[in-house]
Amino acid sequence: MQHNIRYPAVAEEFYPSGKHELETLLGELAEPGTSTEAAQTRALIVPHAAYRYSGSVAAGAFSKVAGRSCSTVVLMGDAHAYLFDGIAIDPHDYWHSPLGEVPVDRNMGRVLTEHSGGLFHEHDIAHHCDHVLEVQIPFLQHLLKPGFSILPLLFGRNDAGIHRTAAEHLLTILTDDDLLIASTDLSHYPSYRDAAKIDRVTLEHMANRDIEGLESHEREIRLRTIPGATSTFCSPEAVKTLLEVARLRDWQAGKPEYRNSGDAMHDDRLAVVGYGSIAFRQT
Repeated sequence: MQHNIRYPAVAEEFYPSGKHELETLLGELAEPGTSTEAAQTRALIVPHAAYRYSGSVAAGAFSKVAGRSCSTVVLMGDAHAYLFDGIAIDPHDYWHSPLGEVPVDRNMGRVLTEHSGGLFHEHDIAHHCDHVLEVQIPFLQHLLKPGFSILPLLFGRNDAGIHRTAAEHLLTILTDDDLLIASTDLSHYPSYRDAAKIDRVTLEHMANRDIEGLESHEREIRLRTIPGATSTFCSPEAVKTLLEVARLRDWQAGKPEYRNSGDAMHDDRLAVVGYGSIAFRQT
């Protein structure tokens, strides 16, 4: 039987397209945490830039699940490449990366589709060339035990407060054998020093699961008109959905990891993008 496969859209541009080169890079980036951390970790917030910029930050969170067995990894991000309404579920059977193929949990997607009143719906084009979820796949393949599935979800245009509704639906399907991931970068295009100040507060609110404080921080940054700054973080609905689930399940955050594009060798520090990661555990 021929499978419906989603092939990489940003391999070579964001990460190596060769298997050996990619495995070598991931081995350099990710140092496995403890088995206790892996067993207790329930959710991650990770960046989605090219690995040369954000790979080490992403690896800081992904290393917390090294060696873990997972049933389904629910991947969430706000769409960057296509406009649509609601939350788009990818309809492919598998996602391919240079490290092989990962099955999509079509059954879990079907449950969300059938019980969400149209909020969750299959949408192929939304996922076709978006990078925000794709760049997480090699980390998962490198660090998790084989046998997991993924459920890729992209948030489109939605009413305010949609994170609460999305979280309610996810809570009906998530088990302790699943992993929830929100993919986001932090501040976009302020100076190096301004980014560090903005992102420190953003990560504090995320780690505290403080959605109201996070929204207030976003409004404050917009009103201050910081030179160059265009956004505080770029997957607000995905992140707030994860934080709502974490709050309701009482998952606790570990210490955030942080750097920005100005930390990359030879890169501009006048206009940077921030990258942060956080792991949430069931204690």
